[in-house]
Amino acid sequence: MAIQQENIDKDQHGALTRMWVWLDSAHDLIFSDRNKSGLKHLAIQLSIAGFIVHLLLIFLARTLPHPPQIIAEAGGNYLAAISTPFNFILFYEVLTLIAALPASTTRSMASQFEIVSLIFIRDVFREISKANDLLTVHKLTTESLPMFLDMWAGFLMFLLVAVFKHVAEKRETTSVKAIPSPETRRFISQKRVIAAGLAVLLLAMAAYNIGIFLVGVGRMLMTGQGGLEGTTTFYNDVFTVMIFTDVLVLILSLVISGRYEMVFRNAAFVVSIILIRFSLTEGYPFGAPLAIVAMLFGILTLMVFNYHVRVNGSHSG
Repeated sequence: MAIQQENIDKDQHGALTRMWVWLDSAHDLIFSDRNKSGLKHLAIQLSIAGFIVHLLLIFLARTLPHPPQIIAEAGGNYLAAISTPFNFILFYEVLTLIAALPASTTRSMASQFEIVSLIFIRDVFREISKANDLLTVHKLTTESLPMFLDMWAGFLMFLLVAVFKHVAEKRETTSVKAIPSPETRRFISQKRVIAAGLAVLLLAMAAYNIGIFLVGVGRMLMTGQGGLEGTTTFYNDVFTVMIFTDVLVLILSLVISGRYEMVFRNAAFVVSIILIRFSLTEGYPFGAPLAIVAMLFGILTLMVFNYHVRVNGSHSG
């Protein structure tokens, strides 16, 4: 009986090992150079097509005396079409973020900061289309303030992303390159599996939002009523998923390092992502400042972490 039970345990362990190897190899299949290149070209083509279609719908909305509701939803300002290509570009950037997850925690954080900065720049074009007085009679009114806030917030985020990368690269150049331990290799493999699962989840979320959009379009065609606001929460959901992903990576990282400064850094990064998630739903005027505070918190955390590493290194020497 004992030998039989041992054989069963070996078979189960072998099956789990084969499944894990298959999941690990799925990362290379999903994020292969061929797939990433094809996705990049697809995002470019969809951006161009979406831009042209949106411009055409706006043209019809402006020229038809009584445009249908689905055409009127496109708006009456041609500048509103500029935000449409950014949706496809952002989707590609999110997949790039997921692909960078196994590389390093700081690189993943930098990618998330890049995405939120692009979201705010995209919102600038939306706000421009709403600031009619500024565009038609060249008069500055309160409705144009969100545009200026998002514009300068996006610019400041652009600067903060560069600062974060500079601090992260400074840490990498001063650290000693060592051969990865078995625990480190296992941790990287776990992150690769998580990245593959996230890619599948992201595609499912995108398909779900596209389905909601198509249902809204169909309802408007049949009844002439309704709206298309249901798809605006996609990137809010993405950052919600990233919060739980970062927590999972934080727990798994304890296997290779339980040092105080490492745990605090990773936990503080999770706090930054939570604040960014809140900033996407707060709106004007608190959303942009909250995102900037989140990025500043991440930069300061990384700087203090680097200081901890230098202090511990000098003490060990």
